[in-house]
Amino acid sequence: MPTLAEVEFSVLLRGFAAAAGVVAIVVCAWIALTSRETLRSTRVIRAGYIDLPAVSFYKLLGLFGMFLLPLVAVTLASHELFVGTKETSACMQCHVMNPYGNDMIDPKSDLLAAKHFRNRWIHEKQCYQCHVDYGFGGTLMAKMDGLRHLLKYTSRTYVEPIGLVHPFNNSNCLHCHAGTPKYDAEAMHEMMADVILSNESACTSCHGNSHPTREQRSPGHADYDRLIRPVEIAK
Repeated sequence: MPTLAEVEFSVLLRGFAAAAGVVAIVVCAWIALTSRETLRSTRVIRAGYIDLPAVSFYKLLGLFGMFLLPLVAVTLASHELFVGTKETSACMQCHVMNPYGNDMIDPKSDLLAAKHFRNRWIHEKQCYQCHVDYGFGGTLMAKMDGLRHLLKYTSRTYVEPIGLVHPFNNSNCLHCHAGTPKYDAEAMHEMMADVILSNESACTSCHGNSHPTREQRSPGHADYDRLIRPVEIAK
């Protein structure tokens, strides 16, 4: 759950992005409504302590309104988008993700995601923490995947049940579990170290599914209606 400082910072960024966008629109509208004679005028306009010919003033104003301000707005909005999509609640905004979220918050579920959520083995951003490969490359790939998911969802080109395009990386599990006394005490982990690290065998092969099966998430299955119902997960 985001801290108060994170929420306030997020609101501040949104405010600046919106303000930059509004000012850019006003500036562009102003220039568009200004006559050509005025734009080409050689009269001097005072901008603070600087005197500029009208033609230079409006060129700078156009640069400011059509390029610089939109760039600021897009940069701030992109930052907010990238940070916001780390929240588990962001994943649940697409209804096709409901089967994952519903099972994860189900106190009766014995699947891995539900156990991690219920026991707070991962305190926040549960989807992001498990599914994003570590390092800059992993974060970049996650954002690209997120954009692809958004495009497929909004264009309704997805097919249920949805699934991972890339195999789940065992290193995401090992990032937390490897080196712990419980993990090291299991002889099988040492015997299969190379197989686990190379993703030849998934952790879920021994430890059970993380989420409901493809059959359960398919329309027509007895569990589908229960899993697809609207879900709300606190940010």
